[in-house]
Amino acid sequence: MERAPQGWSRELKNGVYVLTRTFQFDNFTQAMAFATRVGEAADAADHHPEITVSWGVVRVDWWSHDVKGVTSRDISLAETTNRLYS
Repeated sequence: MERAPQGWSRELKNGVYVLTRTFQFDNFTQAMAFATRVGEAADAADHHPEITVSWGVVRVDWWSHDVKGVTSRDISLAETTNRLYS
């Protein structure tokens, strides 16, 4: 199993391991803008995470439904998500 990207952890969720990270923002508008950027990157890759948005916080979970776990594609998209946050 490959190592999780910086800032990410593996978590067992509903019996499946996912890559998860929570991102902090100053307000809801910034959180929503980030979630939109992640969604656009997901659409471009045709691979979609679970994104949860609340005031100043965005949680992103990446995993592959077809293999019921984390693949190199999820790791790559987690790295992309990190770049979008920078």
